[in-house]
Amino acid sequence: MSTFFSLIQPISNIPVFVFLNIAICLIAIHWYWMKATNNFNENIHRWAQRAGLLISILIIGILFVKQWNIGDLLAFYSVFSLILLIISLINGHKEIIKESRGWFINIFLVFFIRGYVYEPWQIPSESMRPNLEVGDFVLVNRNAYGLEIPFTGRDKLFSTGPELGEIVVFFPPHKPTVPFVKRVIAKGGDVVTYVNKKYYVNGVVLSQENYIEDDSAKLLTESNAGKEYTIRHMDRRGQSGSWTIPEGMYFVSGDNRDNSNDSRAWGYISEDVIWGKAEYIWMSWKPGEWPSTDRVGKIN
Repeated sequence: MSTFFSLIQPISNIPVFVFLNIAICLIAIHWYWMKATNNFNENIHRWAQRAGLLISILIIGILFVKQWNIGDLLAFYSVFSLILLIISLINGHKEIIKESRGWFINIFLVFFIRGYVYEPWQIPSESMRPNLEVGDFVLVNRNAYGLEIPFTGRDKLFSTGPELGEIVVFFPPHKPTVPFVKRVIAKGGDVVTYVNKKYYVNGVVLSQENYIEDDSAKLLTESNAGKEYTIRHMDRRGQSGSWTIPEGMYFVSGDNRDNSNDSRAWGYISEDVIWGKAEYIWMSWKPGEWPSTDRVGKIN
């Protein structure tokens, strides 16, 4: 997979992306023309389908490389398929109506759910163990902190900030195009101290109780603002420091406390860089293993 993305990198730009999507539209228009004029050729259609599949793979690769919002692309194809449906209704082509109606309904539902309600995302690192493991596929609630406005990037209406203890997906200040996932520890106006592997917020320790201990790590139950969740300590020296959180900002941390690149290293996040709230694990697919549903459920 890494080889594929390295090959995609040189063509990952807007002109190529636009050209590839125009090619997909032309393939659909050619299919429509063949059907409408009774000049349908099965052999040409088969080759067009193969070309469309290859182009679609390239488009998906560019989306992953550039971290662009697929919801906007799905919105475009929803409009395009709706136009084909309207034209076929006007011209009374029953077979085309049936096909284009299926395109529109399916693409629109995927656009609405995938683009602006829940977005699937795979956990890339160990920073949130044990609650989120590498290979977990999670559903990110895009509207947990406000209604996302289409075609504006990630601007929101009725915006509200996350609650303490919630797991958020966001774009950190040092890597503004790479999504991170961490837990909210404190917010603007709070003073945070981390010493002896414990967080203190405004001088009050976030209590920890032993849960499981083995040779490599210790699992504990931590409490923050009435929310309980599991954290992980490794057998290594902990990081220490103290921070005063500016108003409008949030301090976030990984649950795998000794193996997390978070606010202790690069600072705070603002509300406008938060992508959404990680709510459910819907599948796990660890490297070298088969997909599993053993970890499916709500995220604590």
